Amino acid sequence: MNKAFKLLIASFISISALAQNSDSSKWKHFYNLFDNPYKTQFDSIKIVDQSASVFMHTNRISNRFIYPFVLGGSLDKSVIDKNLANDKNKRFHQQLNFDVRFINLDSKRAWYITTGYHQRLSLNVSNDAMKLIFRGNTQKDIYQFNHAYYNQIRFNKLGAGLYFAPQKIAKPYNLRIGIYGIQGLNHGKISAYEQNYLQGNDDSLTVGLNYNASFANQSFGAGAELIFNQSLSANQAWGFRFENFGYVYSNQNSSTYHANGTFVFNGLVISDLSKIRTPNYFETAFDSLTNPMTNKEANQSQHIWIAPISFLYYTLKHQRMYYQFGLHHSGNKAVPSAEIRAYRFMKSKVLLGLTLGGIGQLYVNTDMRWAINRRWFLQAGLYHLEALVWSTKLGGMGANFGLQAAF
Repeated sequence: MNKAFKLLIASFISISALAQNSDSSKWKHFYNLFDNPYKTQFDSIKIVDQSASVFMHTNRISNRFIYPFVLGGSLDKSVIDKNLANDKNKRFHQQLNFDVRFINLDSKRAWYITTGYHQRLSLNVSNDAMKLIFRGNTQKDIYQFNHAYYNQIRFNKLGAGLYFAPQKIAKPYNLRIGIYGIQGLNHGKISAYEQNYLQGNDDSLTVGLNYNASFANQSFGAGAELIFNQSLSANQAWGFRFENFGYVYSNQNSSTYHANGTFVFNGLVISDLSKIRTPNYFETAFDSLTNPMTNKEANQSQHIWIAPISFLYYTLKHQRMYYQFGLHHSGNKAVPSAEIRAYRFMKSKVLLGLTLGGIGQLYVNTDMRWAINRRWFLQAGLYHLEALVWSTKLGGMGANFGLQAAF
């Protein structure tokens, strides 16, 4: 394998897809960190790459409301009142990713092996549900719970892939294709439609339900990843990424619930949802209710689709700055986010970036890449700087970290 081919292959261990131009005097320090179809030399044979990220994003829930659940401590009544002042639905999204990859360039066909752990959680609840949980059923006569959902999945993966980088073409590109086995640790899904409500008082309650739910504890299947980058000119490039998607199958190891009707009770206990991220929490809560409200069916088989985490981008260099225009989707029911990232070299071995984007509200991220020496490379970043600064009004937090060794 010649040096040009090795160079193009090395591009795929990046944590963020970044197109680059032929500014080799600076990019040469990052030869194993970024997708770079313009690189002209490469001397590493094997690479070990570790990356991790975690982030939380909310709509109409502030960080001051989230901090007690993440960091511990009490939740002030004033914070509750401020977050419940808006009658619109509240949304919460969380994602955790941890990957380790070994890349072997010392062969006729470059290949890699990868393993990782991933978790996604997406929650959309009505403001009435929040009032019921944090204030009790003393504020109003009827509480509406329509158009709500809960999706959660945790899984491990193990697999391998190949790199492709055609040479001597007008617009060179690089491509990574990986396939892996998936072990689903647990999965939960709840969808609430119209006519979900609670009406009454402590002595007599009428509950309207129209929902479907399913839970699975163990499942197995297959997944894939597809990453593509192409140079359009000396100052332009584009690409896309589809990662961590696939199907898993739970063989007689899942439970389903559903109801559509009105139920009257002489007393009802509302479960504490502060433990919402505890595995199987919702399943335990459902089991505490009567069968007419749940219609539980155990020992069911279930097919589960894991949607891809996707990113489409276009990069343009203008003077000393690089500008990347991107469209993200996090693999859940959240709408895609559009963003623009500006980055530049502060020194020949340090690259700083700032991202502005929007998922219902503006967010600000920052990141740094550092070529420590010819063998070690560090990447780190912070998400939702705006919510960290205005924690009483905005919600969201997170960070990412990557460390790579070439030898």
